[in-house]
Amino acid sequence: MTTVFVAGANGQTGRRIVSKLVEAGYDVRGLVRKEYHLRDLESAGAKGYLGDLSGAFSDGMKGADVVVCAAGAGTSGDPEHVDHVGTVRLIEQSVLEQIPRFVLISSMGTKDPDAMPSFLKPFLMAKRKAETILEESGLSYTIIRPGGLTNEPGKGKVHAAPELQRHGRVSRDDVAAAVLAALQIRQTHNQSFDLLEGDTPVEEALKGLNGSVPQ
Repeated sequence: MTTVFVAGANGQTGRRIVSKLVEAGYDVRGLVRKEYHLRDLESAGAKGYLGDLSGAFSDGMKGADVVVCAAGAGTSGDPEHVDHVGTVRLIEQSVLEQIPRFVLISSMGTKDPDAMPSFLKPFLMAKRKAETILEESGLSYTIIRPGGLTNEPGKGKVHAAPELQRHGRVSRDDVAAAVLAALQIRQTHNQSFDLLEGDTPVEEALKGLNGSVPQ
C-alpha cells in the first residue's frame, strides 16, 4: 500500500485531499498543528501527527512514499515563513528521508507576480522560491497551481496546462481530485501546471499535460 504524508492536512484543501486519498485506499498520514485536529484525521481514516513546518514535523514521514504539501500561510499569515521557508524544510526532509515523490499545491501567478493584485505578490514570490527549490531537488515532483479556490462542490472537470492564459476559479474538491490523479498518472511527474474549472475530466486533463498547449 502506498503511504502518503500530507502537510497542512487540517486546512480546507488539505482535509479534502486526505479524504480522497483515504477513499482511494492510500495509507494516509496527516501533519496538523493542533491536537484537536488529530481526532478529525482519525475520523477520516488517516493517522495524525502533531507538528509544524517551522519546528519538528518529520516523525510521520518515515517510510512514506509520497509527500503532499498543502500547507500555506493564507492571506493573513506570513508567506515567507510558511510558503517559502517551511515548504523548503519539507522538501529538504523529503530528500533526507529518501521519499521519491513530492506534490506541491502552489498558486497561479507565481511565474509573474507583478501581473497579479499587489496584495498577493508576497505570497506568490514566496511560493515561487519553494517551487524553484523543488524543481532542483532531484525529487519526482508535481506542482499544481490552482486559480482562486472555492468551497463549491467539485464538478470533476477542469482545465489544466503548463500555463493558462487566463485567470479564474477552481473548487478545492477538484484540486484534491487533481492530487489523487497526479499520484496515478505518469504524465504529471516533473510537471508544473495551472488548474482552473473547465470541461475536461480531471484524469483526462492531466494525462494530456505532455502534449498540452497554453489556453
